[in-house]
Parts: sequence; C-alpha cells; structure tokens
Amino acid sequence: MELHGSSSSKSWENTVPLGERANHSGAFAEGTGFRLVFDATCSQPDFAKLFLSTGGSLNTAAAAGSTDFSLSGSTAAVHTKLSCNKPSQMIVEIPESMSILKEGALHIDVGSKLNISSQRIGAAINGTLVDTHAGAGSVYLQTLMSGDCAHTQVPCVYGALASHACTIGISNARIEDFYGEEVDIVFTKQDACYSLLERAEKIVDKWAQSGWELRQNVKYKLSPNLTKTVAKVPVGINDKGYDLVHNVIDQDFPFSHAALNSLFEHAIAMELGFSDDYVRDIREATLLPGVKAAVWAQTVAAAASTVASYLVAYRADGRTIMSAAGSEFTATESWLQSAMRTPCEANDCDGTGLLVNSMLQLAVDSEPETLDENPYLRVVKNAVHPYYIHGVTVVGATAAEASAGGGGEQHVAGHALALMIPIVAFMKGLETAAVDGGSSTKGLREARFKAIFSTDVLATLPKEEVDLIATGKLDEWESLQQLQPFAVEGTTPASPVLYIADPRRREEATLEAKRDAASFAAASPNVGRSLKSLHVGGSRPADPHRFYHDFIEFSVHPRHPLYADQGLRDLAEASSQFVFVRPKTKLSVAGASPRQLALGDFGAHPMYKVDAQEALVLDYASEAAKLDVIPPRAGATVLSESQSRSLKTSIMHLNGLDTKLSKEDCTGHCTAYILAYSTLVNNQTAVLHFCDRIAETSRGGEVYFNEVENLAMHPDGTSAAPFVVVNVVT
Repeated sequence: MELHGSSSSKSWENTVPLGERANHSGAFAEGTGFRLVFDATCSQPDFAKLFLSTGGSLNTAAAAGSTDFSLSGSTAAVHTKLSCNKPSQMIVEIPESMSILKEGALHIDVGSKLNISSQRIGAAINGTLVDTHAGAGSVYLQTLMSGDCAHTQVPCVYGALASHACTIGISNARIEDFYGEEVDIVFTKQDACYSLLERAEKIVDKWAQSGWELRQNVKYKLSPNLTKTVAKVPVGINDKGYDLVHNVIDQDFPFSHAALNSLFEHAIAMELGFSDDYVRDIREATLLPGVKAAVWAQTVAAAASTVASYLVAYRADGRTIMSAAGSEFTATESWLQSAMRTPCEANDCDGTGLLVNSMLQLAVDSEPETLDENPYLRVVKNAVHPYYIHGVTVVGATAAEASAGGGGEQHVAGHALALMIPIVAFMKGLETAAVDGGSSTKGLREARFKAIFSTDVLATLPKEEVDLIATGKLDEWESLQQLQPFAVEGTTPASPVLYIADPRRREEATLEAKRDAASFAAASPNVGRSLKSLHVGGSRPADPHRFYHDFIEFSVHPRHPLYADQGLRDLAEASSQFVFVRPKTKLSVAGASPRQLALGDFGAHPMYKVDAQEALVLDYASEAAKLDVIPPRAGATVLSESQSRSLKTSIMHLNGLDTKLSKEDCTGHCTAYILAYSTLVNNQTAVLHFCDRIAETSRGGEVYFNEVENLAMHPDGTSAAPFVVVNVVT
C-alpha cells in the first residue's frame, strides 16, 4: 500500500555533509541526511500568573516549561520552550530505522509518528523549582504530511487524565534534505506486521485480565486493589495507549555512561566514609563477578539510593489544572517509560524506582570495553550480576514518600521502588509458591536454573563457584545463603537494609536511628537530604521497618532470563511479573513483610506466563511500541544564565559553611546530608538557610565537593554538576 505525500524534483546524487547543515538548537545527527521541519506553538493556561495572583497549595505552583519532540525510532529528543502565539521552527532529523530511500523517494511506514512530551516548571516538596512532566501526545506523520492538512492540533495528556494539559499547534510540516528542499514521501504499510500488533493487543488484554483475576484471589487485605499489570502510556502496544509493566521498566538511563560512573564513584565513596582503603577494597573485590563481589551489594544499593535522591526531588504524580476557584492539583500515577529530561527534575516514587532500575541495568548491560573506561560501572555490575535479581516492586507503605521516615500503620499507601533480591532466595520463593499452588516444580526448577546460570554466565564465574553451581545444591552454599535483599529507596537517601535478625545489632541500629532523628530535628527545617535508617523504629516489634509494611508485586525487564529464556518459553513458563505470597496459605494471601523477605519466608507466584508463540508476538510489538517512547536528550544539560549564577552562589554558601565548621576532633553524633542537584541550581536561598542551620547546630564537620562528569555544564561549557556531601557532628 502506498500513500504519496509532497513531491519534489530534487536529485539525490549529492547531499550536504552533516557538518554543513543549518544549525538548530537541540539538533543532533541521526545520520540519514533528512529532517522533519515544522512550526510549533503551545497553548496552555497561564498557571504562573494565576498562582501568583491567587495563591494556592505548593503543588499547584506551575509555569510553562520546555517541549520535547522525537520521531518513531529517534535516538534523542530535541526541545525548546514554545510560545502560544509566536511559532518556533523545529527540526527533527529522520532516524535510520524509520525510512528507506528508494527510487528517489523516502519510504516511511504509515505508523510512524511525531511524539511530544510537555514539561512544566513546578515545585518539589521542599519548595525548590523543578522540571516536571505535564503531558504527552503523538500524531501520525502521515496526518502532518497530507496535502490538505495545513495545521494540526496535538493534545498532550497526563497519564489516565483525559483532559488536555496543553495543545501543541503544528504547521508547515515538511521533510527536507540539508539543502532545504522538500522530498518525495511514500507512506507504506505491511499488513502482516499490523496483524501481529493486533494479536499482541489481545495478549496484553488477556495478561491484564488474568493478572487482575489472580489478584482478586491472592489478596492484600490492607489494600486489595494495589496492583500493577499494565501501564497507561502515550502510544503503547498497537497504538492503544497501554503497555506491559515490564516494558515500562525497560527505561533508558537519561545520561551517559561516564555520568553514571561518576555518580556511583562519588556515592560509593560517601557510603564508605571517603576512605581510600575501603574504596580500594570494593574495587578489588568486584574486578570479577562472583560471591566475593556480591557481598558488596549493600554498598551499591545504598549508593544507588543516594544517586536517585541527588538527581530527583520528590513531587507527587499529577498535574496542575484550572478550576473556578483557581489552580488545583489532580493526583494520578504516571509510570513514565520515557526517561527524565534534566537532572533538575522532580518525580514520584515510581519515577525514582524506574530510574534506579535503569541505573543498575545500564551497568549490568555494559560491555567489557565500557567497563574498562568506567570502573565504577564494573563495581555495580559484578556486585549485582548474576547473584541478584533486580526490578521494581509495588509496596504497601506507611506514607506516600520516605523523607519524613514514614507514618502510622492504620492505613497503607501505594509505593514503588527498586528491589534487589538474591537470585537463590527468589528461585526458592518461586518453588515455595508452586508447591503451595499444587504444581510440580522439578522440571521447571531445572529450566529456571539453566536460564539464570547460562553457559555465558558460568564462563564469567570462578571455577570453584561453577563447580558448586553444577551440584544444584545452592541451598547448602553458606556464603550464598547469607546474601540479603536490599530495597533501594528513591524518595530519600536511605539504608537499603530490610531487617537485622540479630537482636543486639538491631537494638544498636535502633539507638543509632534515634540519634539520627534527634540530630536531623535540631537542624530542621532545611533542604538537605539526610541519610536515614528506615529498617528500625517501627511500631511492630516483630517487623520494625517504619516505612515498608509489605512488598506486594515484583516486575523485571523483558530481557531478564526468567522471561526471555527460550527454554522457559517452550515450557510456557516465561514470566516477568510476580506477586509475593505468604507460604502455606494456598495462594490466597499476598504480601511479604520486610522481615519475611529478609529471612526468605515468602513465595513468589507468576502473575502471567507466556509460551514461545505469545512471547515472540509480544517481543515484536514491544519493540514497535518502544520506537515511540520519547528518548533522552542528547549530551549534557546546559544551564541557563540564571541557573549558572544560582549554582555558583550555592557553592559559595557551602564553602562558607565548610569554613565555619570546626575540623578539630570532637565527640558527638555523626550525620550526613546531600543536596539534590535541583536545589543547588534553583534554590540558592534555601542552600544559604541550610548552611546557617547546620552551622548553628553542629560541633564540627566537613563539606565534600566532587564533580559529576558529563552531567551538566555552564553556558561557557565548563562542568556544572557538583556532588556535595555534608558530614557533621552534633
């Protein structure tokens, strides 16, 4: 099928080199030599004017932000701040995966789209100005290029909210070469491919329905509807606006390998007290994968929590709306598959959970050459893989976020975070649930075992460990059994420990947490992000975690062996989503407490299982859907002039604090703070207040400054990403 767009007599024998193309802010080279050019406007209420004139709650404060554009298959997004009445010319280069040059015309699939993401400037929970997601939309390229379409309005919506967050006006759309001449366009359609997408849509419907029905039988009594089988997205499977959770979890890390390596370098050093000896120990222990590396998983998990807290300030999911009474805030979850736009962003628990999982996955997926250039990614990879399974978990928590340390336990709030579980403990949980459900487990256990410890994985491990794995008796391997699960909290920097079994050590941790709380209270309120121990101090004596009440569901990305392995698919046992169940309850009670998870007293039951045929269809449809996920922006974030001045002022205040803090030996209680990047860049007044509060309440301390590589830069091109740690004695 061919649908023809605009025509041109342009000869394609010669093209302008990429380096000679017209300059456009935010543009980058896709390498095809073609680009979509259009004029864009953005229509939305003047939230800033309304808020400043009428006031309102903090989460209703909003102002216009930037808008990102990408095409199906783009490797990065372009962005600008749009006006409502003055069009901006946008240039989005055509990605290689979207088109084929044939017989003098550009052949483009009829399903190809222009994808749009709208941001606003909002306020985080601490009052700092941040970038926030406001809405997203897509339009078929064929619609933009049709001869009778001079102008198109594209609504952007937030999650499941049907109302428009804003409307993007698009005019004069055309595809050009770098001479600026329009090209012939032929829109094509492969019916067989669209038939597969329709089949995938039906499988997703079945998956969602089956998962819901399972959770109606395996109930979490404190919140029966706390479940996540599919997510509302802008495009999704077969363009129907829904996607599988495992695809959403397969999120791109938004910054470079070098930036993540640098972030982990500083966060791990902070976790180890900036001790050169301890840093040397972890690097040596993780040179190769194995149990010797896996014992450092707690340090890696704690560092990941710190990195997430540095990159993302907390703000509840939802968006500002207009009402007769003024601006109001409508809360609704987002679960964005698109990565964060800038390091000055705010998001809810699901956003930080997805971010942490993307950090761990980027490290695990890194090739040897990349690890050689980024040694702290090697630390993370070998500590996590292959003896841990990581993913995103849905939790019943005592509050919506953890910065205050949790709330009461009469009610639970839905929460999400990244979770690392020893793979042996998780496989045992799968067997436990299978036995409770009356299923035979021997053949399935062997298939899962083979999937996890594949030939390629075994080739990376020490010989003595390979020999032990070959026996199949991992439950008798003491050092492996001692590995603990870790929860990577994203809404505050926190210890990842879930439970301490030893009563004496647990009591010591409880007293230490009380001293932390007293120290934090003395210096509050301030914008510092204090490092917390949440696993003690709760009101349940047998399960003292004061924030997590129960872990309900656990999802992994679609390339994990438990879902991707061909052997499991052939058995119709491939799974990526699991519900935690209580043992010996015949699959009727959902949820595992932190203590139960730490002690291995849980079952894990697949929420849906696919066979080889279903899996292949879903693989194809998932890849097609991912083409329309807005990719990260290219390169490091460039600060505005005002942000640059603010950051320099923040650093000046922190240098002043370091001068005031005594460096003499003193007795007292040590605590640590970090500052979110958005706070450093957008809230220098609050940084000054933080410095004053710390100086007034501390006996001594030190401010550590480190620079994060390739994350952000000043307008003059110099690095602009300080990672600041404040250690104080009170």
